[in-house]
Amino acid sequence: MKRISLSLLILFFCLTLFYCHKKSSTGPDAIVPVTLSFEVCNHTQGYLSSFTRNVMSNDVVMLKISELGVSDVEGSRIALFHDGFSQGIGFSSTGEISFQAPGQSTSYNVVLFNALGKDSTGEQVSYDWMDAEEACLYLDKNNYEVFRKDYDGVTGTEEPWEVVWDQINSAIKLGWVTWGTVENRPYPNGGEGDFSYGYAVCLWNGSRIDGFDQGYRIIIDPEVCVTEDLRISVGLEEAFQNITCTKQIGGKNPRFVIFDGWAQFGQNGKDLFTYVFVKMLALGNVSR
Repeated sequence: MKRISLSLLILFFCLTLFYCHKKSSTGPDAIVPVTLSFEVCNHTQGYLSSFTRNVMSNDVVMLKISELGVSDVEGSRIALFHDGFSQGIGFSSTGEISFQAPGQSTSYNVVLFNALGKDSTGEQVSYDWMDAEEACLYLDKNNYEVFRKDYDGVTGTEEPWEVVWDQINSAIKLGWVTWGTVENRPYPNGGEGDFSYGYAVCLWNGSRIDGFDQGYRIIIDPEVCVTEDLRISVGLEEAFQNITCTKQIGGKNPRFVIFDGWAQFGQNGKDLFTYVFVKMLALGNVSR
């Protein structure tokens, strides 16, 4: 009886080993060699390099900026997407990012962030400034529909706003990738969208000021902003703040940081603005 029991135990053990081996070598959870392909890009400047890694499925794969052999990028922030930027996988500000290798060969996009310059006061600009403001995308989306609406019986031309939206879109619609869009609807329109833009009397502590961003609207005071360049500059500033949910950048007014000359969205401004889009998309915090 003991011999029969022992034989049954041995048989059960052998069958278990056979099943586990068969599952590990042929089943859906099999550990198999896979090839991972990576295309590395600068978030506003485009393609940088590409490489492959041969690993085993379920391996933890680590990507370090310092090992990617690229230049003119910020050294701590990295984002990872599925091929074609179709879905965000993750974002890190530690200089490296890790993920588990899938069960089949797969392609990825690695996004690094353009090296920033100095602002108009001579201070080095930093992506930390946006993080300190807890920058995010208004309404948790990256494609906006905005509509013209004036208030308080004042008005102005559409042309400055057209320039504002063209410059905003130039930062996020890059040809090789579209991080987001802003579609503007001048008068006449149905009065519906994600937020309005236009002219109004802008009062702060009893005094007229150049403009406001208030979530549901961005407005310019046409009697304070009397030139087209001033209206473009204020419009850009308010649009930047409204969409990224920021107020101060580096403890100062954004106009000292985001412009390259008057009425011109500078590279620092584009890099900071687009950074929020890429980060939120990589983290999956946006309804595309």
